Amino acid sequence: MNENKSYIKGILGGVIGGIIATIPWILMYVYGEMILSLLAILIAMGVLKGYQLFKGKVDKKLPIIIIVISLLCVTISTLVVIPLLLLAKENLPSNFENLKVLYENETFQTALFKDFAISVVFTALGISGVISNVKKQLNEGKSENIKATIKEEKKKNTKKEEKDI
Repeated sequence: MNENKSYIKGILGGVIGGIIATIPWILMYVYGEMILSLLAILIAMGVLKGYQLFKGKVDKKLPIIIIVISLLCVTISTLVVIPLLLLAKENLPSNFENLKVLYENETFQTALFKDFAISVVFTALGISGVISNVKKQLNEGKSENIKATIKEEKKKNTKKEEKDI
């Protein structure tokens, strides 16, 4: 079953899925002026879904691949895409020359790197549920239909709480 599956195709799909899933993160930051850790879950789910759609090899390396691609997507979004969109929002030319000027501004640098640190922490928290679920499914021997959800864990916790009452 794994003959046609490869890491390269899967990683390409994961990157595409991660980029698509990063769009709500970017829009919330630029237009909502906030960072939501909940949206990081979507990024990890997008990476997994893209990886699967492009027929990536599913094994114990999958959680690491999801983590790396998710962090890469958030890093590029926060340090490059969001500043370019902020320039455009201010009706300034959105180009790398103006991005360089932004990075020369100490106040902007401080704010951006603070937001980047928060983004990395939120990403780690957001993807942890997805990674936990993927690892659980891999440990159960599932490799074909890994689900990109965290619902299973929440259902178990809810059932446990109901029994405790």
